[in-house]
Amino acid sequence: MQRRGQAFDTMMLVISVIVAVAILGMLLGFLGGIGGFGAKAKDVIPDLVKKVQQSGFGLEPKENVEFSKGDSIYQATAKGTAPISTDAIKFICYDDNVCSGGTDTPLTVEDNKIVCNENIAVAIVVCFNDDDSEYVVGIGQTLTGSRGIRSQAESDCGLS
Repeated sequence: MQRRGQAFDTMMLVISVIVAVAILGMLLGFLGGIGGFGAKAKDVIPDLVKKVQQSGFGLEPKENVEFSKGDSIYQATAKGTAPISTDAIKFICYDDNVCSGGTDTPLTVEDNKIVCNENIAVAIVVCFNDDDSEYVVGIGQTLTGSRGIRSQAESDCGLS
């Protein structure tokens, strides 16, 4: 009969916990990519701004970003932890059916803020306009296609 030490059962428990945490992490990552699950605008926009700021150039896109009725996003919110001035952020609406300057569309977008009038999922792009030294946060229906915002943002940021 083989005898195992007391540490064997403890190590098996530790290994089980590590495997369970790894599986949970993979599942949460998978769920986060489906249909924008958990992709809230207040979390996504600062992340995209920081990614562009860290790289110093380029464009960061994200589809299926959810806005909830009553949400307001200001320049300070969009800045997040990025070491930039709040005035360096500019919001632009690329699709009049989704956003405009008034309250008759799901989003009201001004240069310095976004106000959500009804629940909606949209596409967002963030890029840096070197000429104006500002981070453009563009909002629209989709990233590509006839109403896509990616090419418009690339043009505004001098990337095309």
